[in-house]
Amino acid sequence: MDRMRSMKGLAPNVFTYNCLIDGFCNCVDIEKGKELFDQMNEVGVSPNVITLNILVDGMFRHGRINGALNFFSGMQGNRLKGNAVTYTTLITAYCDIDHIVKAVDLFDQMLASGCSPDASVYHRLISGLCKAGRMDAASNVLSKLKKVGFRPDIVCYNSLVRGFCKKNMVDKAYDIIKEMEEAGVKPNSVSYNSLIAYFCQNGNFGLAREAMEWMINEGHVPTIATYGDLIHAYCSNENIKEAMKLFNDMSSTSKIPPNTITYNIRIESLCNNNDINGALFLVDDMKAKGVKPYSDTYNAMFKGLKENNLLEDAFRLMDAMIEHACKPDYITMDILTGWLSTVGESGKLTSFIQGYKVSPLSE
Repeated sequence: MDRMRSMKGLAPNVFTYNCLIDGFCNCVDIEKGKELFDQMNEVGVSPNVITLNILVDGMFRHGRINGALNFFSGMQGNRLKGNAVTYTTLITAYCDIDHIVKAVDLFDQMLASGCSPDASVYHRLISGLCKAGRMDAASNVLSKLKKVGFRPDIVCYNSLVRGFCKKNMVDKAYDIIKEMEEAGVKPNSVSYNSLIAYFCQNGNFGLAREAMEWMINEGHVPTIATYGDLIHAYCSNENIKEAMKLFNDMSSTSKIPPNTITYNIRIESLCNNNDINGALFLVDDMKAKGVKPYSDTYNAMFKGLKENNLLEDAFRLMDAMIEHACKPDYITMDILTGWLSTVGESGKLTSFIQGYKVSPLSE
């Protein structure tokens, strides 16, 4: 660009500056991009809406949310109006950080300015409103979407189903599923999982299982989330037998390997019901199947072992934590400190903290 300036008839123009500003924004040098923007004004090159969009998008992508909005507002004051791309960037970014009030304000500004949102803006705003629990507002935006001739996609529909379920408005959720089917959008596993989670949270296991069977009959394979919700619900209601049946069905019938979270639900439930041997079996089963335990896994076990004063098993699990490079958290330390200091095994705790094995069998 400096060479251009030195040649007659080749002064940099708005396209030149836009290319450079975009490059610096992509290289996370927003300040250099803004310097070039200021330079444009100084040398008499007028920025256009593309310049505005490049800087707004760059600031948002690199976490400078307030700076982007202030810059946008300032440019409006200087008669550089945003277009549909500008508003879409702003609305999407505010939805991503769960600042739904600002996103709605910008959506209203967008409509008032004469910019026409595309379907993705409506979809993103509906999802954000559902996540925030503002179902009346989400329904209102849904009506506007239909009025301008757009159709909700599967992600949008699923957001509405999940949102209505969380607000205990299951009849509305069923209405959305019926609308999906009439519109030719087939519910998927996410749609059914929202209903299953709702029924589980409300202790209605019969309807939860019916929803799961409905899901299977429609050709969808239950996911790890499906089983996780059901197993957690059964464990919370101390129906250990049914929880174990589902746990076993995951691998045998549905061919879905249990993950760490699913194991943790069962281990904690068994420990709470004083079935330490069953919980220890599951820990060994995790290792055999290559499922990595988390600190939550060990914490549930340490709590159960402490209540039964099973020191040797605790030492073995402390060694396993070191082996798996699983760092103890404050809950781990609280359980072990109180227990081991009481039984005169503080030295074991010191070794454990320093990353050394503590079991006599490993010395």
